[in-house]
This record gives sequence, structure tokens and C-alpha cells, in this order.
Amino acid sequence: MPASEIVDKAQALLSRKFGGGQRFTETQRLEGTGTATVLRARLAPQAFLQQRSVVVKYVPETGDLFDDAALLREIAAYQFTTSLSENVRPGPYMLAHDMDARLMVISDSGDGDRFSELLESNDPEAREQMLRNLGSALGRMHAGTAGSEKSFRTLLNRMFKQYPELEPSRDLRDRSIGPATFHGATLIRNAGIRVPECVAALAEDATTRLAHSRSRAFTPFDLSPDNIIVAQRTEFLDYEWADFRDVNYDLACVIGGFPQYAGRSVISDEEGDAFLKAWVEEVEDIWPDTANEAHLHERITAALISWALSSVSVLHHGSIGSALTSLDDDDPETSTRLFNSDEDFTDAEHLVRRDFYETFSSLARYARQGGDNRFEVVASFAEEVAERVKEPEH
Repeated sequence: MPASEIVDKAQALLSRKFGGGQRFTETQRLEGTGTATVLRARLAPQAFLQQRSVVVKYVPETGDLFDDAALLREIAAYQFTTSLSENVRPGPYMLAHDMDARLMVISDSGDGDRFSELLESNDPEAREQMLRNLGSALGRMHAGTAGSEKSFRTLLNRMFKQYPELEPSRDLRDRSIGPATFHGATLIRNAGIRVPECVAALAEDATTRLAHSRSRAFTPFDLSPDNIIVAQRTEFLDYEWADFRDVNYDLACVIGGFPQYAGRSVISDEEGDAFLKAWVEEVEDIWPDTANEAHLHERITAALISWALSSVSVLHHGSIGSALTSLDDDDPETSTRLFNSDEDFTDAEHLVRRDFYETFSSLARYARQGGDNRFEVVASFAEEVAERVKEPEH
């Protein structure tokens, strides 16, 4: 859809919602996710809506029920977060939406920096403070939403009731995390690398806890640095995968350098410690056991193993959507050429191998901080995988 048509539809949507003749005086295209068109629009002054600028997100129809279900989930997630108090709300709030027009209008976070850009900094103090702020923001979101799952579920159920044809795709990602994790382990075994029993056991524990942990809270789950904005405060964008899940997956995502993110995002041990300390300070009143370092380390290590193994599956198939729809059909004997160092790789494959290297190296470093032999076994396994995909530049 042309930007001009998106603008017309967004103006009409805001006018219906707030009254008056809402009009944009200028628009700017922003970087979006996937096929989405994202515009920042400045509003003409008027009494009905006090916003000076808004962000318009249009998600084109792809014919894929999986994409439609993700859009429905994002709308429900914004409805939920909009109802939260400002100090807890993890990001922008929603002003209006129209599922049939595939359109959302949300508040404007301003001209902050993307976390991905800030990660390029060579200033260790600035980076550590940035990770500390991220830990605090994540902790506030987790602590502020824990126990509110029923409210979110009510909104989500209401949306899917209006579009029952999307119900089969509703929880596809969560249902697939376990199979993707175990399929990743199969791909690694087929590459000639032994997956120790304790690694498989910790991975199984993590995927079980994803849906049944006592430490559950709202999470966007897609904590890509491109979806984190640092302005007056740290905010999270894009809720296509949002739900209530085990919060340790969020922690592991950051400690692991954001698995499945193609840019350089290595988090040092010192930065990871600062991040976790800030997070614990926000949540320990509601989850006292997070102050137990050994307990927290085991949970994060298990979740990080799941992230690492599922990333092998996802990146092997080329995308999240392809992985989720291919797991049942894939030949169990298949291997991935990405582990064969003598292959002639494309630029995209080099990026994938670098992502594997960074994720498994992070897993090795973090696991080794644990206090029992299992974590030494995990670290040795992760180092073997990392060595297999190590690029010459390393």
C-alpha cells in the first residue's frame, strides 16, 4: 500500500476514535520490521488529541495465517501495555487500531538511539551503564506485570474470538520452541558434535519452564537490539511474539548477545553482571529466589542453551517462519553445511556462522561461572560448537 494511502487511513482512524479532523502535516518513513511500513507523522494542532506526533504501523497482508496471528497478538499486547501505569509500561502506548485495515497508531518514543547502534560504542563505561539501564527497564516490566496474566489473556482471547480462523496459529511459536531446541541439538549431533546428557536435560528443563515457571511476566520475547529504543528511558518495541513466559529467557537472550540477531552484539562478562544486578534489584521483592546466584545461574544457563540450540534450527531453515513450519517435515538425518568449515559460504551464511560463534561462546563463558561440574560440561560443549564455526577473523 502506498504511504499516501496509509496516511489517509490513519488520519481517518484517529478522527473516528478521537473526533475532529485529524490531519498529518508531515510524515517520515522509519525502519520497520519485516514487510511492515512504519511512519512517524506530525499532527496538526487541535483540541481533540494532544499528541504532537504519532507512529503509524501498517502490516500488509501476506496470505499467511501465521503473520495474521502475529498481528492480532501485537494489537492485544499493545492494548495490555497501554492499560499499565507509565512507570511500568515497557514502551509506546496504542492510540488506535484497525485489524481489518492492518493498521496501528501508537505514541511516538521520540528520536532515541536504537540499542543496536549503542552496542557499537567502544566506551566500556557507557556500554556498562547502557546494560545496567536495560536490566532496570526489563526488571520494571517483569515486576510490574507479574500476576497480570489473566488480564492479558482476556484481551488476547477477545481478539482471537473475533478472528477464529487464526486460532490454529495462535500459539505456534511457543509450541515450537521445544521442538526447535531439540531439532537444533539433532543438527549439531549430525555435524559430529556430541550433545552431553546434562545439556539436553537443562534444555528440556528450560522449555518446560517456559510455560510453567513461577517467574512469569509479560515479555515481547523478540529482544533484538533493533527493537529496543534508548531515549529518555529504555523502551521495547514490536510485540508480535509478546506473551507471559518464563523471564529467564529474556535474561538469557541478553547474556547470549541476542541470539538470531545478525549484528555484532557480544556482551562482556562485566556487562552481563551489571545487567543482571540491575534486573535483580527490580524483581527480588516479588521473586526472592532471584537473589540466589546459584539458582539464577542455573535457570539462565538452561534458557541460554535453549536459545542457542533453537537458533541453530531457525538459522538453518533461514527464518523463524520457515523453521516453525518445517520442523515436522524435516529429514531427521539432515545436517547443516554451516558447521563444515571447508564450505564456500555466502555473505549471509558468514553472518549466521558468526551468530552461532557469538551465542555459543557466550554460553561457554556464562556456564563456566557456575559452581558444579554440569556447567563445566556445558561450557566445553559450547566451546566445541563455537570452534567449529569460528571464522578466520576471530
